[in-house]
Amino acid sequence: MQKKKIDFHVHSDFSSDSETPLENMVMTAVESGITDLAITDHVDYDYDLTADITSWEIDEAAYDEAIQQFKEQYRGTLNLYKGIEFGVQPHLAERMETFISRGNFDFVIASQHTVDGIDLYNGAYFNQYSALESIRHYYEMYDQCAKMTNAYSVLGHLDLYLRYKKDLKTVSVIQFMDIIDSIFDHIIYQGKGIEVNAGGHKYKLGDNNPTIDILRRYREKGGEVITLGSDAHTPNYLGLMHDENIALLDGLGFKYICSFEKMKPVFHSLNEFK
Repeated sequence: MQKKKIDFHVHSDFSSDSETPLENMVMTAVESGITDLAITDHVDYDYDLTADITSWEIDEAAYDEAIQQFKEQYRGTLNLYKGIEFGVQPHLAERMETFISRGNFDFVIASQHTVDGIDLYNGAYFNQYSALESIRHYYEMYDQCAKMTNAYSVLGHLDLYLRYKKDLKTVSVIQFMDIIDSIFDHIIYQGKGIEVNAGGHKYKLGDNNPTIDILRRYREKGGEVITLGSDAHTPNYLGLMHDENIALLDGLGFKYICSFEKMKPVFHSLNEFK
């Protein structure tokens, strides 16, 4: 039986921050032995835009058509899933639910890219707070976002702030476990999950997003719904750290990796990936 290889966080040129045609991502995934691939291009409303990126919206009809085309074209070779990465903010619940309801998605990542309407990427957010305050407020707002709607599958890269303010890695996340526990209690009860996002390695963090301390806590709390993604915006990062992260999750006591079909988790034994 073919060993499974999964990547459930991938971007194409339907995202404003990628120039790679969707077909190139799909073809490279097949060539690299990936068996299950979710395209999760960006949608972010009310975003702190820059001169380089003037919109984080998507051509919904063209996106659906392209994914359905390649799903059929590669059927039997690749399991392709229609996903989206939705940028959450507490006031966007209704807009998010409306968008997801019309999209016929398999999988939705809810990711906090902005806090107080400020993009983490440009660093301005961190100028307003001390190190401890910036992290605590980040998680407080993520807690609100996690509870604003159920129109998602997993929470994305839970400690994204580390990518854009690397010196905060010296601040122990244990200090914020009260808020993280609140997030986990809610999503576990609701049947939602988190992702292991290997993009942290691309950003030279030496770890995933989230880090091992958060993954361990999720498992201790009884969390089982977990996906694996590269956050690739170019083909060379597809499947990043895949086997290493399977071993990591195995060591932390996880038994399954999830894919999603029509917003329902499908549990795959870790043994299928070894």
